[in-house]
Amino acid sequence: MYPSGSDSEIGDLLVQKTSFQQTQTILRALEFALARGGFGGDASQKKTAATLVKDMKGAKSVSGRHQLLTSLLKKGSTIEEMMKTTAASRRTIFRYLNSLEEAGVDIVLADGKYRMK
Repeated sequence: MYPSGSDSEIGDLLVQKTSFQQTQTILRALEFALARGGFGGDASQKKTAATLVKDMKGAKSVSGRHQLLTSLLKKGSTIEEMMKTTAASRRTIFRYLNSLEEAGVDIVLADGKYRMK
């Protein structure tokens, strides 16, 4: 049985169930296709792909917040800094960190800052 609701609500449910690794793979594939002319002459598909890439990198999407977190973790960041940058709650930050770890990202805590190994 399919969930009831608008396409947007269904899309939101699907995105919430998608892992960090899956969304990053989709994002990279779309970027690659756009850079290499992978949509040929289909302007509609190209425009849709470009919009998806923009949305996936935006701070309003989970994927975009994951991107922000990975950039913060490369240099080291506190939970408070991550909360401020992503406009997410403490609990959500820990959920995001767990998602990154499940995708194979090694995260360590040293001197009060979380970093990627």
